[in-house]
Amino acid sequence: MTTTYQGRAPKGNDQWAYVAFDVPTGVQRISVETSHDAAAGILDLGVFGPSGFRGWSGGERAGFTLSAADATPGYIPAPVEPGSWSVILGPMVGADGGMAWQIDVTLHFGDPLPRAPYDLLPGSLAGRGPGWYRGDLHLHSVHSDGKRTVDEIVAAARQEGLHFIATSDHNTSSTGLTWRGNVPTDLLVINAEEVTTRHGHWLAVGLPQGEWVDWRYGPADQGAFESHARRVHSLGGLTIAAHPLTPAAGSFWEFGLDRVDALEVWNGPWTLDDAANIAAWHVMLCLGKRVAAVGNSDAHSPADAVGRPHNVVHATSLSTTAVLDALRLGRSYAVESAAVTVDFTARTGRAVAGPGEELPLSLFDAVDVTLDVTGAPDSIATLYTEWGIMAATCIDGSGRGRLHWRGWGKASLFARAEVRRPKPASTTLDQLVAITNPVWFYSAQLPPYDVERRALFHTERRPDGSWSSMRPLPGAGAGAASFAGVQSSAAGMADGSVVVLGIALDNSLWLTAVRGSATLQPWQRVAGPDGATGFTVREADIAAFPDGTCQLVVTALDGTTYHQQRRADGTLPGFRAVSGFSAKSRWGATKVSVTAMPDGSAQLLSYGTDGAMYHCVRGRDGTWTAWGRLAGYNGGATFSGPALAIAGMPDGSSQVLAIGLDGMVYHQQRRPDGSWTGFRPPRGVTTPTMGASAIGIAGTPDGSAQVVAVGLDGRIWHNVRRPDGSWTPFAQIPGPNGRDPFPAGQVRITALRDGTTHVTAVSAG
Repeated sequence: MTTTYQGRAPKGNDQWAYVAFDVPTGVQRISVETSHDAAAGILDLGVFGPSGFRGWSGGERAGFTLSAADATPGYIPAPVEPGSWSVILGPMVGADGGMAWQIDVTLHFGDPLPRAPYDLLPGSLAGRGPGWYRGDLHLHSVHSDGKRTVDEIVAAARQEGLHFIATSDHNTSSTGLTWRGNVPTDLLVINAEEVTTRHGHWLAVGLPQGEWVDWRYGPADQGAFESHARRVHSLGGLTIAAHPLTPAAGSFWEFGLDRVDALEVWNGPWTLDDAANIAAWHVMLCLGKRVAAVGNSDAHSPADAVGRPHNVVHATSLSTTAVLDALRLGRSYAVESAAVTVDFTARTGRAVAGPGEELPLSLFDAVDVTLDVTGAPDSIATLYTEWGIMAATCIDGSGRGRLHWRGWGKASLFARAEVRRPKPASTTLDQLVAITNPVWFYSAQLPPYDVERRALFHTERRPDGSWSSMRPLPGAGAGAASFAGVQSSAAGMADGSVVVLGIALDNSLWLTAVRGSATLQPWQRVAGPDGATGFTVREADIAAFPDGTCQLVVTALDGTTYHQQRRADGTLPGFRAVSGFSAKSRWGATKVSVTAMPDGSAQLLSYGTDGAMYHCVRGRDGTWTAWGRLAGYNGGATFSGPALAIAGMPDGSSQVLAIGLDGMVYHQQRRPDGSWTGFRPPRGVTTPTMGASAIGIAGTPDGSAQVVAVGLDGRIWHNVRRPDGSWTPFAQIPGPNGRDPFPAGQVRITALRDGTTHVTAVSAG
């Protein structure tokens, strides 16, 4: 018996249509066929019975059949219950006139059919204790829009060297009911579903076989996602926001992160979407949000490599419970293939922590962070904290390399690492090889005085060498006692004021002006290129010019470098991208600094995306010279490191300060004729060289240069390079009470015409 139903769906994506039909007693099979105007849109398809969900195929199929004995993939093989059924349609219509559709429902009568059995998936594999296990959590089979059977997925996972997989088909639980005599004994299979709403996709991983999670809701349905996520958690499962920033209809994540255990920051082959995911995730880490990062293949067809990328998880056993617990805590890293192995640890004293773990620290404890990499030839390993890039190193053709950084642990909330190959991908200038979850730094010990964490402070050094009291700058919001951020920069103006840039905890860029302890201008958020609101940056610097203007240089989260000039009246005309090696390219950078020269030109210093240090000049007329690469220390081809700064001098020279990959401070001078003296390390406090995690330098009217540095002990230190090239010893800058050391994570310095220097620092209490 066949019944035909017809209708028309209006233009739009967020809509569902239900076609109800009654099933009398004696029906053993239901078959459905659909047709629609394909030029007008897509018709998603599914069905519900009297007891609830019975299957979904989205837009992959035009029909289905189901019975107790068998069902089309995506649909549940179970007895056909008499009662009210509904075909669910999900029209995604682009045509203004809507989309016509037709459904033919056929009911088949007959004798009862035997119910199809299925095997239970084991929750663990015997004999597999604590260790690192590799797995892919996002895989599609013929039960949704994939082209592989589950057997073919298992074979591909074995070939890649995986230890576990999660089958996560769109909006259906049928995949978990397909295991019949084919459950692998050497590979842990975790049941999952990709919950595919029209407002973002999420992975419900670790569901009991046959358990289904609804997808028919959006952000306007208050509490709907949270309710489903709570149910997944109650079943022992994991919730993962899948490809959250993919700019495709229905894919962009809109549900917030309150019930999300992890973000899928890397989805299949590396693209610009993944780079955006990592940038957004990093901002969350800077805000203290402990959400784990995962990478999965999202493989659909045989052309999609299973396990590329995949996660490497440190679990107490090869079991569903242990693997999900470890992923939830972030005790994992993601790699492009099984050829890559990473060992990422942070140590202080006898305490050791890896990804997803906490390292207990006292206030001024030093911490050693080490990244050992194998299987990543011709790549660059980079260490990040919320202060940005702290260290980097090149890995040669052998694929083996070590990155080590020693710093003051409590200056940071966390440390994490990435390995990238400087080779263009489809939409990016590089390729991700590996990314770790962060090690978190923890301490219950407070500073010796009340310092708000990540607050922006400032102090002045008078011409006689004495210091004013270290004090916080007022915040950007009404009633905010201090500005909370991760970075600052300052420019001393000709009128004696100081223009200050601050990067807030969410990486937004702000500007204010002060004179002494007085605030001359409230904090103003700086817009992005073309006036874009919501502009975020990871590095920023500012320089003041004799005509009352300032020049700002920033690197956006995608690495693009932008420049603009603040007019003498305080208006901002807008950022423009800085050209790269050709006029049509954009300069990509990880760190940037700018200084003003006596002739009105500006000099820029930058670490490029290849990790090397570069320099260029912006003339008074707005033209730019080509970027030139600086030689390294002691004859090295390049200089690389986590921090740099440049200062213009009255005689037309400039002085460069940088931290090398060894964590030591280096200095050199660019003569007025454009030649360089070469890098040399200034002497440390009690050692031949000075170790630091942050630096700043400013030229003063008498021809000397003043240097500030956050030492490896977490304190701010200051010294002076005299005009004759000699150095004063480093001396500690006191904190707000004038005695105790000031725990800082970032520091900058600028000079005024009267010889006063102004220091800004972000606290790390």
